[in-house]
Amino acid sequence: MKSTLLLPPVIALAIAGTWLGTQRHAISSLEEQSRILEQALATRKSGTLTEASPTSAAKPEKAKEPLDWRKVAASFEDMSRGGGMGDFRNQIKFQQRVMAMSKEELISALDEIAALDLPKESREQLEQMLVMPLGKKDPEYVLTQYTARLEEMSLSWSSLTGTLCEWAAKDPASANAWFDRQIAAGKFDSKSLDGKSMSRLRHEGILINTLLSSNPEAAGRRLAALPEDQRKEALQQSSQALKEEDQATYAKLVRDQLTEKDQTRALAEKASSMVDEAGFVKVTEFLDRIKATPAERSACVEQAAESQLGRISDQKKVTRSDIDTMRQWVSTQAPESISTVTGKALANASGRGDKMEFSEDAELAVEYNTATGNDDVLATFLDGYSALENKEQARVLAEKITDPKRREEILKKLK
Repeated sequence: MKSTLLLPPVIALAIAGTWLGTQRHAISSLEEQSRILEQALATRKSGTLTEASPTSAAKPEKAKEPLDWRKVAASFEDMSRGGGMGDFRNQIKFQQRVMAMSKEELISALDEIAALDLPKESREQLEQMLVMPLGKKDPEYVLTQYTARLEEMSLSWSSLTGTLCEWAAKDPASANAWFDRQIAAGKFDSKSLDGKSMSRLRHEGILINTLLSSNPEAAGRRLAALPEDQRKEALQQSSQALKEEDQATYAKLVRDQLTEKDQTRALAEKASSMVDEAGFVKVTEFLDRIKATPAERSACVEQAAESQLGRISDQKKVTRSDIDTMRQWVSTQAPESISTVTGKALANASGRGDKMEFSEDAELAVEYNTATGNDDVLATFLDGYSALENKEQARVLAEKITDPKRREEILKKLK
């Protein structure tokens, strides 16, 4: 079976994203479609397709028939009116067909769609579905040939950030030169009162992240060219995972280019993003690789711990075992922060969803506070947003704080 007939998950997600833009009221329906699509992809990869499979390939003679773009647009309109649900078998076949198209076929299809008298929304949807796979086949072509057509095609710069990422990975020098020409031509000038161009920052973040491996000096120059108060935000724009071999380079870039306050926040956010099903393993490795200072380590540990308990509380109630596991890790990385980290983590956990009642988290906070022999766990817990939403219970807990000054400060906030 040819690999070109496989629908890459990233494209499936991108197409689903296009649907989502017009179907925000049908999230549950789209989630069900995504589940079915994942099953279909798994079936196709395993080679166990049956005649009744939703992903059964179209017959060879039909695959050669030219697509009727008016009918394709109409089918998506029908699906939109149906709340996001439609003939999923046909949708998957269509996606497979697009992925199997050559660069030349995609360009021809885009020209054909542009010439049709279609509703604006339908045309935009089809164009984005074709430009994205074309960008994967030849990102340089898309960005150099379609730059002038962005407004005509009703495509935003943000829709092409993934294409720029593809090009930058293959030819960072050319991608950078192209982007600089667009900036010089005013394509990314800010139209907001604060002077920020989020579209430019998104592209800057992608290029900087890509350049970390191939040309860290160029990455530094790109970041330095931005206003100081926008540099951290640019680094936040890239959703690409930071490669292990680039982590030390990233930390140096952050320390060289950001303010001291933003340095700590940027590293902490990066560390927090590395928390996964395995817990804190990747975070520990990151801290060691970047040779984190005590202040950096403390901030990273705090945010990573909160992130981990947040992930757990989104799925189930946080248990004593979860807290103990987190505290054990914190004690090996930033023992001086264990009390405040515990308090903040509990406060955030009780504020996420309905799985953890404030009273349950409060009980744990009191127990850990008693064990530490100081007020840090309880005071930090009561300083969180969840306490403000449960003032009556929080005021009772505040009376347990032994330090009069600290107790008064907390009670004042809870009035």
